[in-house]
Amino acid sequence: MAQVLALVEQLRAENASLTERLTEREARIAELEERLGEMARRLEQNSGNSGKPPSRDPAAERQRQAEARRARAEQAGAPKRKRGKQRGSKGTNLQMSPTPDEIVEHRPERCEDCGGRLEPAADQGYAARQVIEVPEITPSVTEHRAHSYRCACGHTTTAPFPAEVRAPVSYGPRARAIVAYLLARQHIPNRRVGETMRDLFGLKISSGAIDSIYAEAGRRLKGFIAALVVLLRSLPVLHADETTDRIGTTNCWMHVVSTAMYTLIHASWTRGAEAVEEAGVLRGYRGVVVHDRLALYWKLAAKHGLCGAHLLRDLADVAIVHTQTAWASGLAALLVEINAACEQARLRGLRQLAPSLQRAFAERYDAFVTAGLAANPDPARRKRNTVERRSFNLVGAFGTHRRSILRYMYNLDVGFTNNQAERDLRPTKLHRKISGCFRSDAGAERFAHLRSYLSTTRKNGVSAIDALTRLFEGNPWMPPRPT
Repeated sequence: MAQVLALVEQLRAENASLTERLTEREARIAELEERLGEMARRLEQNSGNSGKPPSRDPAAERQRQAEARRARAEQAGAPKRKRGKQRGSKGTNLQMSPTPDEIVEHRPERCEDCGGRLEPAADQGYAARQVIEVPEITPSVTEHRAHSYRCACGHTTTAPFPAEVRAPVSYGPRARAIVAYLLARQHIPNRRVGETMRDLFGLKISSGAIDSIYAEAGRRLKGFIAALVVLLRSLPVLHADETTDRIGTTNCWMHVVSTAMYTLIHASWTRGAEAVEEAGVLRGYRGVVVHDRLALYWKLAAKHGLCGAHLLRDLADVAIVHTQTAWASGLAALLVEINAACEQARLRGLRQLAPSLQRAFAERYDAFVTAGLAANPDPARRKRNTVERRSFNLVGAFGTHRRSILRYMYNLDVGFTNNQAERDLRPTKLHRKISGCFRSDAGAERFAHLRSYLSTTRKNGVSAIDALTRLFEGNPWMPPRPT
């Protein structure tokens, strides 16, 4: 009997050990399945369902997306589009100038048939062709002489130099404007700017002088930036975004607040609320801010509009999972349909969509959100894995932020996407690729201010060189109030 009891206890111990090991293995399997699901999701990511740029898409994915766009266009009734110029589209070509700067006459002297001499009176007219050329540019040096005159009373009076004549030898406003243009608009590094000025204009400018010109441009923009901040705060709808950059080996952030006519870029060490305080535009702002759901923006007192492009990418990412496809794809199609209705309303000059249409869209929206919540029930006796959390959090966001997501439906002044802000920030990434990091926070700040100036002037149809020349002349272009 004792042996039987001992055997039973041994079996119970072995069973407990096996049960424990099985539990551990199940937990390990669940962990590995979660990691595998996350890896599979990442492998499926592309520029269409995530924040990855199109440049990181493989060739096959680019081809697939291009074919999908063509299929959608054909389904919508658009004619099939071939590469290159489309049949029937208006072409463009160089136009001849009615007032050429120079005319060169080419007259034949002898007949090409018999060789006889041709007289001027035999002229039968001419065919004209024009060549556009850039003349060789050489620096123009102007010497200013301030004369001194001695009065009969014994006092000597000296004529003052003009304001722009600041040293025995200095560069004029247009030369400095070109340097600032190459740095801030074309993102050419300091040494290559010197090389460009030497090769194109015959001007030998040292790296120190180039940096001094750049710093001067930043200082002269303080009034413009202050006026731009006041103007942006008065507008009803703003677009906001941010992207990372580097000062030396440390991360910094470029924040943008912009509209179709104005751009303000602000450099900051932080991505948080301190940057909002520094820039000054969104502090206490009560209008609509279109953004990408970053936590920073939810702390503002403003109304919110969420970027539809980001939402569509998130829905496409979630739709990869089979159980989430129906509600995610349906909701994405609905957002696009609402946007198309808004575009049609704007073309017809309407101030808002018809209330009945708004209610119909809102009801369909709520139905998809309900379906999404039903597709993401609470799992029994375990936590949600990464894939489950992603889809559950997304459908939860669509429920919680319904008014902000549909802001563009209720207010036609609000765009569907935040592409405006993203386009205005894109040059900062180009600068990073070409010129690398900033050397100091002052360098980042002056770059941000110059980009703000050049972007805003460009949006208002002002040439960059003309705007920068005015800046160095002490009369910077100032942002006009919208009409």
